[in-house]
Amino acid sequence: MSATSTPRVLDTDVVVIGGGSAGAHAALKVHTEGMRVLMIVKGFLGRSGASIFAGNLQLVKIETPEDLERFVRIRVGTGSSYLSDQEYLRRVSRYTESEFFPAMERRGLYIRRHDDGRLVTSADAKAGNVWAPNQGFSGTFIMELLRKEILRKRIPLLQETMATSLLTEDGRVAGVTALDIVKGEILAVRAKSVIVATGPSNYLSTRATGTREQCANGFAMAYRAGAQMQDLEMQWFHASDMAEPDCWMRLHIYPNPMPVTEKTIQLYGKDGRMFFHQGMYPAVKQPYFLQLRHLYKQVKAGNASWHGGFYGSYRHIEPEIMQRYSYQAQFFRHAGIDITKELVALGITWHMTFGGIRTDIATMQTSIDGLYAPGGVGSHGVGSITFVGHDGTLAATLACERARSMELPALPQAAVQAECERLTAHLAPRPEGGWAPAQVKKEIRAVMARDMGYVKNARGMRRALDDLAGIRGRLVPRMGLPSVSRTWNYDWVDALDVEDMLDICELTVRASLAREESRGYFFREDFPYIDNRNWLKHTVATRVGRDVRFDHVALTQDCRPANDVDDFLEADY
Repeated sequence: MSATSTPRVLDTDVVVIGGGSAGAHAALKVHTEGMRVLMIVKGFLGRSGASIFAGNLQLVKIETPEDLERFVRIRVGTGSSYLSDQEYLRRVSRYTESEFFPAMERRGLYIRRHDDGRLVTSADAKAGNVWAPNQGFSGTFIMELLRKEILRKRIPLLQETMATSLLTEDGRVAGVTALDIVKGEILAVRAKSVIVATGPSNYLSTRATGTREQCANGFAMAYRAGAQMQDLEMQWFHASDMAEPDCWMRLHIYPNPMPVTEKTIQLYGKDGRMFFHQGMYPAVKQPYFLQLRHLYKQVKAGNASWHGGFYGSYRHIEPEIMQRYSYQAQFFRHAGIDITKELVALGITWHMTFGGIRTDIATMQTSIDGLYAPGGVGSHGVGSITFVGHDGTLAATLACERARSMELPALPQAAVQAECERLTAHLAPRPEGGWAPAQVKKEIRAVMARDMGYVKNARGMRRALDDLAGIRGRLVPRMGLPSVSRTWNYDWVDALDVEDMLDICELTVRASLAREESRGYFFREDFPYIDNRNWLKHTVATRVGRDVRFDHVALTQDCRPANDVDDFLEADY
């Protein structure tokens, strides 16, 4: 190992990877428990990833057992089509009302209230949304409060630092390696427990709501270390995000009811006729997957396209409601759109992964001893910033219990050396006629956008596997950096992202091929039915040498669908 690649060794009790809501809650809990904690954040704490995207705060008022079961059935039976763990939903529902909201209000979060103190809610006050303070802005306020608390408590924090591998010994976690992007320094961190909280892998397609930090690094680290992965084929797509300008594709046009009204955005096709609004399915609180189902029919009829050609309308909503309660209203003004008269051009974006690293919902423990995966990187279909707060706190509690019971493990030196060599191998100049890492990432995302969007079929997915193999075999060997400076070299980071993206994109495609049905957000045009008889199962992927084994694990849950088989495009909700 060369002198320049010799890592600096750090010691701590618990490492937290990720700076979103799950990671922030985890770090604060470890600190409260009196244990040493180190946060590693690829971007900036509270400023990247999915948490700042959270515009609605789910409100579940549980006054009776019937209230809880009603909410569970709504959530289980819709977007995940019964793959969500029902006991998990019961736990996080109680946590949201009894712990999350009170704790955040003590921190100073302003949740929108009426003059008399009642919460401003959507139409269903028992299983709806609240806002802090506006629809579209809640996550930003929450993350700013958590960020300031972490800084105030001087919790050790490495920002612009990319965790690159999990270190294990005899099936147990021993720490992590990381690249300090600013200094160009490789780190080896010894730890008793590791919490991966890197969020969902939603930067894998050309149009995505994720930031550049979300290149499936957490997934890839866990998978290469031997952790089981679950339901990676279950991807959440948005049908109603801004089509243009491209830099605003993260600007989400919520299909949920606006505050203080039952009215929701209406979707229109090229013919000027409305084809969807949430009121068509009043029992469904997150109608994203139903938007997509109706949009598919419009595309097949030639009345829309997957690249635009459909629109959203706020013209039926009182302008004062939009101005008072919608964070997005200002962006429409900047774009020169008068939403009282004009339609908004929309496009599809890849939002998040319902699956992830397979976890025990009671502990957030993965299949690797000492590795915990709370929030969007886990496998339990998280879709709320309030839920991931629960996950991070729970993971930290168990991680601290484990850390108290053991000595600091020794670093696996061979693994550290191998990782240092892998990292430095990517610090190579681009050959003449070669590819910059950012260009290769663009090619990967284009393949996923073309063949792994909302509509999938075996032919397209096999083509995607061939093209990903071609990128790995032809482009990666000709990939290099414009500069080989070690300091602040984001091209180096992009090169590492390429490897992670290829591993997880290939795994996602193979998991999708393995599921021969349609369900929730997962739509195979060649299997256009929900098969509850044969496919009410989790897809579990385990790395075996250089290959992967897929197992399908049946669910044992009390809330089950009424029919064994349903027409995916016509199922009643």
